[in-house]
Amino acid sequence: MYHIDIMTLFPDTVGDVLSESILGRAQERDILRIDAHQIRDYTLNRQKQVDDYPYGGGRGAVLQADPLYRCWAHICARYEKRPHTIYLSPCGKTFTQGDAKRLAWEQDHLILVCGHYEGIDQRFIDECVDEEISLGDFVLTGGEIAAMAVADAVCRLVPGVLSDAECFENESHWDGLLEYPQYSRPEVWHGRAVPPELLTGDHAQVERWRRRQSLLRTRERRPDLYEKLDLTSKADQKLVAELSRPALPQPVECRPAAQADLPAIQAIIAQARAWMDASRIDQWNENYPIAEDFLGDISRGECYVLTCGGAVGAVFTLSARPEPCYAAITDGKWSAGQPYASIHRCAVAEQWRGTGLARRMIEACEELALAQGLQWLRVDTHKKNKAMQGLIRRNGFQYRGNVLVDAPPPHDPRRVAYEKRLKPL
Repeated sequence: MYHIDIMTLFPDTVGDVLSESILGRAQERDILRIDAHQIRDYTLNRQKQVDDYPYGGGRGAVLQADPLYRCWAHICARYEKRPHTIYLSPCGKTFTQGDAKRLAWEQDHLILVCGHYEGIDQRFIDECVDEEISLGDFVLTGGEIAAMAVADAVCRLVPGVLSDAECFENESHWDGLLEYPQYSRPEVWHGRAVPPELLTGDHAQVERWRRRQSLLRTRERRPDLYEKLDLTSKADQKLVAELSRPALPQPVECRPAAQADLPAIQAIIAQARAWMDASRIDQWNENYPIAEDFLGDISRGECYVLTCGGAVGAVFTLSARPEPCYAAITDGKWSAGQPYASIHRCAVAEQWRGTGLARRMIEACEELALAQGLQWLRVDTHKKNKAMQGLIRRNGFQYRGNVLVDAPPPHDPRRVAYEKRLKPL
């Protein structure tokens, strides 16, 4: 059993708080024992006075050494081993998660001393206190709040208090990182949606998203912690490279493409084709997609662009016309025969890859499809195009089978097909 004794002028307040919820249940199961001791019970003064004026003059009063010592000695007498004694003081070392681990795993009994007024007699500190701890660079009216914070942080790490070590190993400060954002039901609240990566059911994608968010949050909010992180693994290096890309110019908007956008569209397509060639992905070739494809899309009102600060940053085609090759799907089947929209000829400008613009593009496709009264969205991509497959899976698309597109020899016509059922916003 792990023991904590708290020396305080307000034992009822401390005891009530630490006897509730998780710590209260742990005490009921004899995993913990937390006792609060009234310092006034150990004074020889008839008026229960435990403080007096400071030597040398000055305002306020100081807790006397003798009542503190008598309380401390009474606690120590209950145990064979002298307890590790901590004085909660603004002059102490700032408390960290590392200290919580150390105290939970290297000690089995703590005495926490709560100061008041102008502090406590230094002679008691010199004789009885093993370390001084502060919550931060500020001053409280007493040590009770600090003692309760330290007790809570330590006790939740004691084996058996929480149901599983995972309950605290993924939290802020455990490994030098701040915790990633958390979400619960409903999926959309006040127009704010849960990030699509968390809805995929793909545990690897979820973990990658969480790691990325933890790195981003730590870099933005606690650069001092970020500088100390070991980010030498290949996975972290890739995430760091993504985070180092410039932020998207605002606003990011989706609008129908116009013929005047064709030069920007062709430049983005050329960049995407070059990337596919370098990656040995036989998806786009010299004859597809070309300017005539996009001019036809524009004339039918099916081509859209995303603009970043007014400049074209991405392009896609969204068509509600039935796709002939989708009718001959193999190795699987579509979920339903209802009307759908299909995504084609989509690409993001090279300078905005990894910034979240691709996700915004998929979100725009979903919004446009819903605006047309369609609840199903389909897309196909080359089996080697892992980047596109990862993007659509992260956004909730499910693999449905294989299709053959119209690709002239010697180009590979095989594609993997995905589908997503849309939920009205």
